[in-house]
Amino acid sequence: MRTIFLATLSILFVMFWSSGWIVAKFAVGDIGGSDIHVTVMLTVRYLIVLAVVSLLLLVSGGIKRRFRHINVNAHLMVGALAHGIYLLAGIGAFELGVSAALVAFVTALQPMLTAALSRPITLEPVSQSQWKGLVVGFCAVMLLVSQSYSEGISGLVLAMPFIAVLSLSLGTLINRRLELINQAQRRRPDSILSVLFLHCIGALIVLVPLSLAHDPMDVKLNNTQWFVILWLALVVSLGAYAILLLLLRHMTAMKVSSLSYLVPPVTMIQAWLVYGDSINMLDALALMIAALGVIVATRTGRKKTIACNPGMRSSIEPTQLKQSARRASRRALAVQHTNAMTGTMTRTMTRPYSGNSPSTPCT
Repeated sequence: MRTIFLATLSILFVMFWSSGWIVAKFAVGDIGGSDIHVTVMLTVRYLIVLAVVSLLLLVSGGIKRRFRHINVNAHLMVGALAHGIYLLAGIGAFELGVSAALVAFVTALQPMLTAALSRPITLEPVSQSQWKGLVVGFCAVMLLVSQSYSEGISGLVLAMPFIAVLSLSLGTLINRRLELINQAQRRRPDSILSVLFLHCIGALIVLVPLSLAHDPMDVKLNNTQWFVILWLALVVSLGAYAILLLLLRHMTAMKVSSLSYLVPPVTMIQAWLVYGDSINMLDALALMIAALGVIVATRTGRKKTIACNPGMRSSIEPTQLKQSARRASRRALAVQHTNAMTGTMTRTMTRPYSGNSPSTPCT
C-alpha cells in the first residue's frame, strides 16, 4: 500500500508540476494576451494561496498547536527560495524568450545539484555514480543551451533557469533537513498547512517589493488570465507543493528530486499539444543523454551507507530502518540468550560437588 501511495503521489506531482510550466508560459505569452508583469502575476498568485491556506487553517482549528514546534525562520527561507526566487527566475525566463522545453531541461538538473549539495545540508551520502550522472545531465542541457544561445538569447537570460534550479534545490534540501530533525527528535511532522502558510509568507517577502515597481493596482485581468492565475495558485502552488512536502517525509531528497526528470518529456509533449512547438532531433538527443544521466545517477549498489550526525538517527528510508531495527533486535535477543545460558552454565560448573561420587569438582 505504501508503494502504491507514493507512486500515486509521484504521478500527480509530475502532472501538476509540468502543467505549471505550460500554464505559466500561457500567462506571459501572446496566446494569453497578457501584459501583466511576472512579479505582479506571482504576487497575486501567492496572495490567493495565502488566503486559501489561511481559511483552511481557521476551519481545521488548532492553530497554536500547529505552529508550536515549527522552525519559522527556516520555512520562511524555504518559501523565499523554492517559491519566490525559483518561480521569479523560471517564469521571468519565459517572459524574456526562453522556451518551455529549455527551462524544463535546465530544471531537470535539480536531482544532480541536490546530490552535490546533499552532504553539507542533509548529511545524506553522495556516490560517485551520482557525480557522473551530474556531468552527463549537464552535457544534455548544454546541447539545448547552445542552440538557444545561437538564436540570439543573451547569456544573462539563459542564466535565469539555472538560478531557478539552484533555488529549488536549496529549498528542497533545507526542507528535507527539517524533516530529518523532526524524525531524530521523535516529533510529529510539521502540519502541511502551517508549512505552506510560512512558505507563502516567504515568497511574498521576495515578490511584493518587486511588484510594487510595476503599479499592481492598475492591472486589469480578463477571465482567461484569472483562470491561469487560479490554476497556478491552486493546482501548482497548493497541490504540487503539498505533494512535494508529503514525498519529502517518506523519501530522500535525492529520490524526490529525481522525479523532475519526468518533467521534460511531459512538458515537451504538452508544449507540442498546446502551442504546437516542434520536437527536433536535438531535443530527442538531449532527452536520451539526460535519460542516460538518470540511469547513471540512480544506479546504486546493495550496500546502504548511513550518514548522520549526533542529532539525527539516520538518513535511510523508513522500510530499511525497520528492517535494520528488526535485525538488531534479533541479534540483541540472541546475545542476551547466549549470555544467560553462559551464566547458568558457569554457576553450575563452579558449584561445589555434593554427591557421593568421588569425582573432583570442576573449575
